[in-house]
Amino acid sequence: MTTTALMPPPGAAPPPAGELKARLRRARRQHRDRSIGDLLTDLYMIAFLIAIYGWAGIDSFSDFLHRQVEASPADPAARYWIGVGAGIALSGFVWQGLTAVGPLQVGPAVQSWLASTPISRRAVLAPRFAGLALAAAGGAAVLAAVAAAIGRSGGYVWAAVAGLTWGTAFAAGAVTAQAFFGRRTRWPAVVLAGVGGLLVLGVVLDHGLFSHAPAQPPVAVLPVVALAGVVPAMIFLVLAVRALPRIDRSTLSTGARFASAASSALLLLDPSMLAAVVENQRWRAVGRVRTGRFRSGPQWWVLLQADLRRIGRNPAASAWWAVLVLAVYAVQVALPAVAPSVQVIAAFLAADRFAGGLRGIARSAGLRRAIGGTDASLKMTHLLVPTLAAILFWLATVPAVGAGPGWLTVLLIVGVAAAVYRTSTRGPMIYGGSVAESPMGSMPVDLIRQVVRGPDVLAILIAVQILVR
Repeated sequence: MTTTALMPPPGAAPPPAGELKARLRRARRQHRDRSIGDLLTDLYMIAFLIAIYGWAGIDSFSDFLHRQVEASPADPAARYWIGVGAGIALSGFVWQGLTAVGPLQVGPAVQSWLASTPISRRAVLAPRFAGLALAAAGGAAVLAAVAAAIGRSGGYVWAAVAGLTWGTAFAAGAVTAQAFFGRRTRWPAVVLAGVGGLLVLGVVLDHGLFSHAPAQPPVAVLPVVALAGVVPAMIFLVLAVRALPRIDRSTLSTGARFASAASSALLLLDPSMLAAVVENQRWRAVGRVRTGRFRSGPQWWVLLQADLRRIGRNPAASAWWAVLVLAVYAVQVALPAVAPSVQVIAAFLAADRFAGGLRGIARSAGLRRAIGGTDASLKMTHLLVPTLAAILFWLATVPAVGAGPGWLTVLLIVGVAAAVYRTSTRGPMIYGGSVAESPMGSMPVDLIRQVVRGPDVLAILIAVQILVR
């Protein structure tokens, strides 16, 4: 058997990027077993279903919100400024998400066979950047128009233009930051989230202490916001295109794990896949910690100290707890009719941030065997910290929402702890089981049962709270 070594002649220039991409397209086309017509048909059906059910959902949600506003009228000015603050804070989280996943990234094959060659990096990454910019602009425009439709405030076109310009600016700005700064780009997210949070906090305090809120602007500001995003979008587009050659292999692969875990979690209906990656990344970011001895005592006491020490090394959990407390107060000012339900959901989200120890124990049989004791006692011990977080959350939000009957408060706190327990101890997904026939077709009962494990308790709690109050 003989082998042939393909060696380029000395001094040969790399092939043009366009020629290489054309060869890759031809190769992929030969291995594709589905025609372009089938692909377009699938895309049309997906867009058709999203348009029908999406519009029905938006219309129903808008009707629900406006009925709640009519049932418990609130100050429109306070609601306006809380919405502005929430939008600014949300933009900070969007920036954080974009920079966490790249935003430009390539698969392992492209990293090995293209990113390590002298081919023009700009020509290789330009199509991906164009797709990213178009997706960000289009998605932001649709979301802005949907928000305007839910609020029934008019100005749908200006809302879509604002989403278009600022979505482009954020995507291009994140690519520019990826090229020049790598992952050291958290400060815009911190600034935007801080400004938005302080604005909401100021409105809540002003409304709570003085029953007053800043007046709304006398003119519509949406056109100003939309046009103000044109210049940043153009500047960042130029900077991003010029910065494409500076993006190295390490930054291109930074968010590949997040993207792969997110897509797998979405397709397989298993959020634990993404949660495990996020948890792993969070603890790797901690880097170095100070060790110390635990106080002697029974096993549950030592495990409780370990769980509390774990919370001390994760200050983001406490920060999210405070943010959710502020969210309940803001909803009480803007939409008081739905504040009790939001309190239940926020208490679950706040307590779930403290359930890292419970999730670790529940998902690792080897760790349980190494620690010793029964599975039930280990899980109950690690449920103490999330339960304490839920109790403190309830005490912090009672001044805003009200206490209600004593038995209801106890029932809701115990229910929130049970929801956290069911969510954290959810086992690996099993894709099979019983299927029920319904007028809408076959329903995978066992799969649905696994997906709603935990949120099902929350739904029951909200129903009980609505009936009692």
